[in-house]
Amino acid sequence: MSIPKSKPVAMEIIPPPIVASVDPSVRFGQVALTEEAALFRHAMNREMMAFFRSLPPSTHTDAVVFCMQHFRTPFFPAFDYFRNYPSPSWSVIHWIERHDAGRLLLPPEEGGLARTAHAMALFLHPLDDHLNDGQLPATHLHLLLRSQAWLRMHAALEQLAIGVPERAALVRGFIDAYYTSIASPPAIPTLDGYGTHFRNQMATGLIVPVLMAKTAAGDAFAAAIETAYGAFGIAWRLLDDLQDMAADMASGSHSAIYFCLPAAIQKQWDRPPRRDDRERCDAILTAVKNGGIVETISAKIRTELIQAASAMDAVQMTGMAEELRCLARPFTEAPDRI
Repeated sequence: MSIPKSKPVAMEIIPPPIVASVDPSVRFGQVALTEEAALFRHAMNREMMAFFRSLPPSTHTDAVVFCMQHFRTPFFPAFDYFRNYPSPSWSVIHWIERHDAGRLLLPPEEGGLARTAHAMALFLHPLDDHLNDGQLPATHLHLLLRSQAWLRMHAALEQLAIGVPERAALVRGFIDAYYTSIASPPAIPTLDGYGTHFRNQMATGLIVPVLMAKTAAGDAFAAAIETAYGAFGIAWRLLDDLQDMAADMASGSHSAIYFCLPAAIQKQWDRPPRRDDRERCDAILTAVKNGGIVETISAKIRTELIQAASAMDAVQMTGMAEELRCLARPFTEAPDRI
């Protein structure tokens, strides 16, 4: 889940010299979707198409091309924006709807609003990230996409919460947690503190799952969903940090790897990079290897996913639990992939 990482003042990002990095094959395990889950992903993709249609007609083509190029969204043979999002990032809604021995617990109109709001929340995560860190310039198109997605998400959430003060308060609380967290670094500068901080940074993605769970089966069920989905989000973020280590070194972004480094090496990480800065890169990579940091983060990914699966088993969300265990399989043994 791509959310802004803590980053020093803006500077020219200089690519590091060619260095060994984390093996690009480090990834989640493959999830074999059920037929119903695959159909639900199609429904989520239709929400994205509805989003494109809601834009001014003159921007439709540019918006589609943007998604194809920047987010690598496949349009042929079928549009599949959420192919690049691991379940249960989007399938959590499907599993909540099918909770309690497969019965659909929510009215169809609420399910539609939930899909709209959650699709927009997932779209906004990387968009906000890339606008914030400078990967995307603040063009009219990019700002239009951001503002329109936020408007659609907020309108759907207002409809879900209408007439129920407790729901409205929940929505406001999660949105406030999101903006509070993205404007500040982790309170505790450790790997665990980083994970706790990120749980707040993904707060907009938690709104719909928690709101739906509370409506469907009460507070205890909602707490289990929040715990499991939050743990999955942390695991996804840690994986992203492993895969993006070289880029984060170049930009100075404070990733999970940064918070595992000794203080002296953190100073090297924070030092503005220079071209052909072999000494800086070698010092960081040596500390990563000697400190077993890849193994530590890999073990943390597995722990978060297994704990999430256990939380789902405890509330009979076996389909989602199995997806989480599938994601964890490559991390059964901490790899040495530097």
